Amino acid sequence: MARIPYPERSAEAVDALPTPLNAFRMLSHAPDLTGPAIDLGMAVLGSSLPVRLRELVVMAVATHTDCAYGIVQHRPIALHAGLTVDQLASVVELRPEDGEFDELESALLTASEELVTQHSLTDGTLGTLRKHLTDRQLVELITTVGYYTMLAGLLNGLSVDIDPVGEKYLGLGRSVTETS
Repeated sequence: MARIPYPERSAEAVDALPTPLNAFRMLSHAPDLTGPAIDLGMAVLGSSLPVRLRELVVMAVATHTDCAYGIVQHRPIALHAGLTVDQLASVVELRPEDGEFDELESALLTASEELVTQHSLTDGTLGTLRKHLTDRQLVELITTVGYYTMLAGLLNGLSVDIDPVGEKYLGLGRSVTETS
């Protein structure tokens, strides 16, 4: 149960969503932040990072921030994007070496952990990422980590109730086929 009540009325931007997520309903206490937060989230979902890689990062951030909401919400989206059950288990259980990840995927997991815990990237991690990503994708990766870290603070800090699982949100942002 949430630590503070949800506002009686959601911000206008929440009403425009296909389904009002509890995260944004709670954020409606600060209506001037709600629309921009939703807009940034939609931009992150529509970034040039392949959906599968984006969802790998989202799951890693949710794990490193202990954000059950993020893990539950994004698990079906990550599976739909092509991550395997074993890969997700290795991320959530902090066993990335068991996930059969390639060099880029391993670097994304390392980068997610470094950005959440150290708020920076080591030279080695940055070098590996630059071998595989454009500068645009690198900036989008760092922004994705920051966005989901910010949401985790809200979700965890106020114990926001977990919404029904993410299958309802598979159509938001770029589709899996757009990045294949």
